[in-house]
Amino acid sequence: MHNRRGASMVLNLVCVCVLLFLYGGNAQDTLVPAVITFGDSVVDVGNNNYLSTLFKANYPPYGRDFANHQPTGRFCNGKLATDLTAETLGFKTYPAAYLSPEASGKNLLIGANFASAASGYDENAANLNHAIPLSQQLKYFQEYQTKLAKVAGQSKAKSIIKDALYVVSAGSGDFVQNYYINPLVNRAYTVEQYSSMLLSSFNTFTKVIYKYFK
Repeated sequence: MHNRRGASMVLNLVCVCVLLFLYGGNAQDTLVPAVITFGDSVVDVGNNNYLSTLFKANYPPYGRDFANHQPTGRFCNGKLATDLTAETLGFKTYPAAYLSPEASGKNLLIGANFASAASGYDENAANLNHAIPLSQQLKYFQEYQTKLAKVAGQSKAKSIIKDALYVVSAGSGDFVQNYYINPLVNRAYTVEQYSSMLLSSFNTFTKVIYKYFK
């Protein structure tokens, strides 16, 4: 019973928070001007390729069904849900992993991906895994805004940030790669206590993101 309940909690904590603001089109005929992504391996498109971490997906069979059949750093054999979302919204290309060379110049106009495999709402776990903690992902997001303003101009950059689609996908790794395998953590917290801690972190994170919509 405990294992089933724990598994259910894991599924419930795979939080994909999508804040979507639709408006009447723009120059590139997409429903939103950009897609901004934060999170873990579920949405990492290659940031971990540039980190000293064991959590990488830059080797076969990853990517075998993706463009050119090459691994990209996505923890998937093909497209991620965020890739399909971008296509559905009208994008011809995908927002680049922020740490990659592709995240520069005009590519920044369609957003950026800050997600990092083995990250999550537990900052300590992300640091132990040498992933990008959500707090650092937010710092990169702030840095991205400065770069975006240089490319698009201050006024257009603010409009892009305000009207972008924001995706936050995290929570599963906190359990799978931390709670269930780290005795120091699972002895200190019950599943319910750890879940509450993660939800508190999620709540704080979304409040920080929300201020950019004003």
